[in-house]
Order: sequence, then structure tokens, then C-alpha cells
Amino acid sequence: MHNRTKVAILSATSNVIWFILTFIWNCFRVTHLEGEELARSWGIYFLILVAGFLVLIALSAILVMTKEKRSGGQGFEEIIDERDRHIEVFVMKVFGLVFFLSFIVVVSLLALGFGLQIFFGGVAFMVLLSDLAIWITYIIAYERGL
Repeated sequence: MHNRTKVAILSATSNVIWFILTFIWNCFRVTHLEGEELARSWGIYFLILVAGFLVLIALSAILVMTKEKRSGGQGFEEIIDERDRHIEVFVMKVFGLVFFLSFIVVVSLLALGFGLQIFFGGVAFMVLLSDLAIWITYIIAYERGL
């Protein structure tokens, strides 16, 4: 199994767990809020969510590469070839497509009058879906070939 696949699996799993924990924590915080207080609370939530995602991704990469280096592998010294660049471009295209479609759905919910709670919850799931699109595309691209 490719190191990038290992990082993708570990990152996707840890990010889903982080999302579930922070989403449940935030739902209890915002149930009684309205207007500016609601927007501020969700803003703090998104900062915590994205910062947590970034920290977990970095820790996943460090963990996988350190383990690889200790077992005699390349570790952090992987060579990036043309295939890796092609996969990166494809992954970003998939991310952009999922993010755009999710954004259209979330904005449509707001336009249909579902309210700010539904809108912010939808944005949270949009972030999760976009994140998972990246990692699942990495896994498929490296394991099945692209």
C-alpha cells in the first residue's frame, strides 16, 4: 500500500471522527441562539473544525512517514513523479466539483427559507463531503490507478 494511501485513510477516518465530535458539541451550543450570536458561534465552530482537520492531516502524515522511515522505507524522502502530479490535479478537480455542488445545494436551502441553522449545518456537511472527496479520490487514484 502506498504511503499516500495510508495517510489518506488515516486522515479521512480521523477527520470524520473529529467532525462528529465537534458537530455534536456545537449543536448543543447553538440550539437557543439567533442572529448575530448564531453566526458568531458557527464561525468559531468552523475555525475549530478546519484547524482540527489541518492538525489531524499533519499528524497523520507525520505518523505514517515516521513509521515508514523506522521500517527502512523512504519516509519523508518520497520522489514525486508525473503520475503524482496528475493525481494531484485530478483530486483538486474532484474537490472543486464536490465543493461547488454542495455549495449550490446549501445556498438553495437558504433561498428556500430553511433558516440559518439548516444553512450552517449544511455548510458543515459541505466541508466534510469536500474533505472526504479529497481522501477517497487519493485512495482510489493510488490503489486502482489513474
